[in-house]
Amino acid sequence: MQSNWIQSESENLSVHSFPVDMKIFTYIKDDSSRVSKKNFRKLNGVPMWEYCLSKFSNYPVYVDTDSEQILSSISKYENITAYKRDSICIDMENDKNNKESPALLMTQRFVEKYTQPEDNVVVTHVTSPFLSIRTLQDAIQYLDKGYDYVHSVSKVQDFAWDQHYNPVNFDPSIVQRTQDIPPFYFSLGAFFCFKAHTFTKNKSRIGENTFYYELNRIESIDIDTEDDMILAEIVARGMNNEYN
Repeated sequence: MQSNWIQSESENLSVHSFPVDMKIFTYIKDDSSRVSKKNFRKLNGVPMWEYCLSKFSNYPVYVDTDSEQILSSISKYENITAYKRDSICIDMENDKNNKESPALLMTQRFVEKYTQPEDNVVVTHVTSPFLSIRTLQDAIQYLDKGYDYVHSVSKVQDFAWDQHYNPVNFDPSIVQRTQDIPPFYFSLGAFFCFKAHTFTKNKSRIGENTFYYELNRIESIDIDTEDDMILAEIVARGMNNEYN
């Protein structure tokens, strides 16, 4: 089976047999290079890591972290298991000459220690604060439809140039409608879904038989820069006002 895509948000809202069993895994750093202490920055008055993980109260959550603050603060959540990051992974992160993330090593450690082969695994990041449980419950079902992986993406259908300003997906000699040009899909760290045995076999969060699940604009927000942080703070305040 070849890779496929979710077609629309309306389709996203139409498929449901909840709840769905899944184990949530994430890794939280004590600090980050581009947005200092971003995992502890507050969204609507709550530290971002807590803002993100509190929504998973009905699911087992596992956190790999190098933060003593996380290890001491997370105990109030009965559904969350936090453990200290392996020194090999910390060394990889601290080595300025190393270009490889330890994400797969951390995922492997989690899968080996905390899962059974048929468990549904969701790898997510607390830097995607607006990812909804409803979306994850929908996405995980594609594993039972024959896909090995489900991965979050964002769709951009607009005029694009390469690094040399050559047109990539449009003809500059004519005026085209954006809806008529080929879209691009960008990988998001919001989630990677797979069966535990699939990861054990392939040592990968994504592969050939992947369903690429398109997220809406809000759920696509990923905090990677200071501007992203400002946007997330605005959205969080707006969501709070809408429901209060």
